[in-house]
Amino acid sequence: MSTPQSPPSLLPAAWRVRLPVFEGPLDLLLHLIRINEVEITDIPVAMICEQFHQYLQLMEELNLDVAGEYVYMAAYLIHLKSRLLLPRPKTVDGEEIEDDPRQDLVARLIEYRRLKEVAQTLAEVDSVRQGMWPRRSDELKTIARQADGQLDLGEVSLFDLLKSFREVLARFEREHPPPLHLAGESYSVREQIDRLLGLMDPGRPYDLLDDLRALRSRGEVVAAFLAVLELARLNLVRLHQTAGAILLYRTTRQALAHELETIQG
Repeated sequence: MSTPQSPPSLLPAAWRVRLPVFEGPLDLLLHLIRINEVEITDIPVAMICEQFHQYLQLMEELNLDVAGEYVYMAAYLIHLKSRLLLPRPKTVDGEEIEDDPRQDLVARLIEYRRLKEVAQTLAEVDSVRQGMWPRRSDELKTIARQADGQLDLGEVSLFDLLKSFREVLARFEREHPPPLHLAGESYSVREQIDRLLGLMDPGRPYDLLDDLRALRSRGEVVAAFLAVLELARLNLVRLHQTAGAILLYRTTRQALAHELETIQG
């Protein structure tokens, strides 16, 4: 039986990005359980499976590198869903055997959540200790060099950012007719970076979702979204999430010419 192939991406190859901030498929499953407000011991597999695939489709559409463990988890959820649809085996007395196919996944999620909470506690302790024991200036320079190039999303998780971006795209599809594609029309990530830097004032928040909604086409929305990720990676903006909004704050750091020259697209 042939394996179905994913539809070709509509995004230019120059917009391909790598985001090493994903913590794995278990982290995504915990995120889906949290936003759906369901019990981890009674997972609605059909709903979670569908939403998991929606995130994978969005990653592929943005040309994000999807690790094999995500694909394996997607296949595992489909297998689990099919097992739940099958009739349960019964004993001689006619009573159902208590064999929930979700038990293994639930145990893995509970253990992963426990380890994540412990890691977060240790990170908070380390943060407090760093405030108590000042570092020397040469150590700060070393840390700054090591941190250069890493994507810092502040208080906003990448899952929340992708969810908001997907909602913007869905609303655009509902409220706008199909765009008129003109020959040679393209949107540059570098141009979007210059545009956003020109609109933001230091110390004043800038609403990212309002900016994306005001853009003219789907391609421009994608270019602006990737520009925000580049700005966060270069530590030129900080992101903060409030009720119904994602705010950008301009940092005091100035962009270096060679950093902007390396941006493709």
